[in-house]
Amino acid sequence: MILTWMFSYLAILTVPILISIFVYYESQETLKSEIHRANNVLLKEVREVIDNQVQNAERLTTELTWNVRIRGFMYSNLYKTPEGLDSDLYDLHQTAKEISIYQSLYPSIRDYYVYWKENDLVFQPGVYRTSQLAYETIHGNEKISYEIWLNLLQEKNTGRFVKMENKDPSASTLAYIHSFPSDRLGSSPGAAVVLLDTSQLMQTIRNVQDFSSGQVLVLNQNKQVLVSTEQNSNPLYLSDLALTGDSGSYFSDYEGNRSEFMYIKSRNSELVYVTVVPGFLFWKKADYLRNITYIGMLVSVIGGLLLTIVFLFRNYSPIQRLLRMLKIQEKMSPLLAGNEFLHIQHAISNTLNEKGRIEIRMTQQSYMLRANVLARMFKNKLDNQLPLDESLAAFDIHFQSDHFAVILFYMDYEKFIEHLDGIPSLNKPKLMQFIVTNIVEELAGEKHQGFVCEIDDSMACLINFTPGDSERLQEDIRMLAEQARQFLRDNFNIHTIASISGIAHSIEGISQAYREAVDTMEYMIVVGNRELVIYDELHREEQEQIQLSYYYPIQVEQQLINHLKAGDAEKALYIIQDIISKNMEQSKISVYLIKCLMFNLISTLIKTIGEIGDVEENGFLNSTSRITALMNCESIKDMEVQLSIVVHDVCAYMLSKREQQQKSSRNQALEQRSSDIVAFIADNYKNANLNISMIGEHFGMTPTYLSKLFKDQTGKGLLDTINHVRMDHAKSLLRDQQHTIKHVSSQAGFHDINTFIRTFKKFEGVTPGQYQKNL
Repeated sequence: MILTWMFSYLAILTVPILISIFVYYESQETLKSEIHRANNVLLKEVREVIDNQVQNAERLTTELTWNVRIRGFMYSNLYKTPEGLDSDLYDLHQTAKEISIYQSLYPSIRDYYVYWKENDLVFQPGVYRTSQLAYETIHGNEKISYEIWLNLLQEKNTGRFVKMENKDPSASTLAYIHSFPSDRLGSSPGAAVVLLDTSQLMQTIRNVQDFSSGQVLVLNQNKQVLVSTEQNSNPLYLSDLALTGDSGSYFSDYEGNRSEFMYIKSRNSELVYVTVVPGFLFWKKADYLRNITYIGMLVSVIGGLLLTIVFLFRNYSPIQRLLRMLKIQEKMSPLLAGNEFLHIQHAISNTLNEKGRIEIRMTQQSYMLRANVLARMFKNKLDNQLPLDESLAAFDIHFQSDHFAVILFYMDYEKFIEHLDGIPSLNKPKLMQFIVTNIVEELAGEKHQGFVCEIDDSMACLINFTPGDSERLQEDIRMLAEQARQFLRDNFNIHTIASISGIAHSIEGISQAYREAVDTMEYMIVVGNRELVIYDELHREEQEQIQLSYYYPIQVEQQLINHLKAGDAEKALYIIQDIISKNMEQSKISVYLIKCLMFNLISTLIKTIGEIGDVEENGFLNSTSRITALMNCESIKDMEVQLSIVVHDVCAYMLSKREQQQKSSRNQALEQRSSDIVAFIADNYKNANLNISMIGEHFGMTPTYLSKLFKDQTGKGLLDTINHVRMDHAKSLLRDQQHTIKHVSSQAGFHDINTFIRTFKKFEGVTPGQYQKNL
């Protein structure tokens, strides 16, 4: 509060101080704008003069690059060979003489020349030279090396200013380089260079230096200093300059001093004109004005503070006594240190907020305790030491009558999650329970009373009927359940199934009503074809049922096993669907019989898998994951889906195995037939009439099919096999020197001795006679 009041008391003093600051600021800005305006005018004059010379240089390079004779040398193929210039030396001389005419047209230009890359020549006014001689003549007194100079000429330059540093700093040259347009290969054939004398440019920029007492610089687009009023100390590059826009100014360090940079860009070239004025020169008069202003403000502040302190201590005493009386100084928040009124407000606000949070927590706790009492009431686990009436009254539960019923809601959580995919960081299960609780209780409260709580993954609603027509209670509770299910589905995408108990006529009957609702819900989940069932209707159906067993005879089970072994999935599934439909349609069987039927079908499937044999060969059938999925089915529809998956897999495995067996049997038969053919050849190779037709007739097969079958099985031709057998026998006879070739030929099954000799040489590489001599 001392700080707050001090600012209040100093408000009057602040007004003249602010006015003084405003006057000082405006004076400073006026002085600055006048200096900027004068400098800007001088820079524009410099720009006009230098831009005219730059335009002359650009026009001259344009005339040089479009000179007919020069372009003839640059782009003609006549001068590409080494001897191409021997007969045209006169043309070179005439070209050099022709470009000398530009000296009279551009008197402000110091010098100019054209570099021809192909023959490494330089055209000067009236003479042409080699690049080395031209460099020594033109740039001999400059610091640039021959290699750098040649590299600049060979680069592509669409108009570039380069500073040629002279050994004498006062005589530097400014070069404007423009390359000739590129040929088809992409390289420039040469460049035109115009040299400007910086001494003439310096005469123009001296006026700006005399006015501002600073430096004047001319920069190219790479921020290289081309011309400067301070030749000795000026840097070669000013890369830190931030030149944005066509003109402007800003402060930065230059040569160790805080200086102001003012710049303006050329209208038709890359050049930038910059003045650098040291800060102590620029702000000399402004500093004097600032010091006078600061002294006046300091005197005003000191006097005002002394008066403010006196009034502060006089007016702060009541607040200090109030703080001592409230005794809250020890409890002050460090975030509010120093403001006593905020401490008082914060203390009161914290008290009210804490009261609200306690009320919210008590309400939440009340709901949780009420839900716990209802759940214990449903399961008949109430504490007998505390009277029921007191427990219910503690949670504002007052029954209107002795007629009760229980509605049990089983919710599809996944569809609700899909409905809320776009809402992050949300306790979605709690939200769904909150929605169901409020909707069901509100709908029930329109005519009766409803109390909802979560119990065993479901939402149970205890309905207490208002006194009235007891014959319509079942109809009222049915309509309530239907209305709640439809409202939750249409508005919140919460899909539910509901089971309704019978009517209980006392508080003690509530637990029995809950068990009836649970049994009804279990039946609905297992059967899976209803979304709302009343226990009384289900009970009547069970009492009316005549058949106490389900339909699944042994012969049907055997048919199912046979179809599975045969790999006929379609017929196996038809039998399973027929069994389920007959049990579900022809008789009203109980939940327990339905579970027995489900276990029996699973047992049949397991027995069939066990009888297949070599089940370990199939990793899927050997896995228990499918059996586990079957055992975990909650409804007969889920089990039917899982059975369909397993049946298809088992049948596919059986068909694959049968196909492998058939293939294996066929391969064995083919191997036996090939062995029989080889044996037949071994027995009849001496017969000269033995051929493929004879073998096919013996085995009752066509020659073509027999030959292909033998080739596929053994990889050898049938005729080659016959000849191999005959050759082996012939070689064994030839080892006996007493046998003649003709005798061996007849014993090997050949009619003609020439055919024998030709065949023997084909297989052995030598004639029979040579073979016998080599033994």
